[in-house]
Amino acid sequence: MRWQAVAFGAMTLTATGMVAAQETHSSQGKTREQVHEEIVQAWRDGLLPNKRYEYPPSAATIARNKELYALAHPDDAAVKEASKGTN
Repeated sequence: MRWQAVAFGAMTLTATGMVAAQETHSSQGKTREQVHEEIVQAWRDGLLPNKRYEYPPSAATIARNKELYALAHPDDAAVKEASKGTN
């Protein structure tokens, strides 16, 4: 009788641990890849400040950051599409 209670307790703990592991995995939020894509998009949009004392960046700084990104990444399709829309 005692071994049945121990076996039942072990199964319960195992099942509880599996549920907790699934909940933790599904509630973690963004993946590294998603965060990386958001940072690259902010860089394309000129929103990453290059001066620590200017946050949020001004419109002139955003425009300059976009120009710098376009110069550094001439093959970026997103930059080409954005430049078509402004001309």
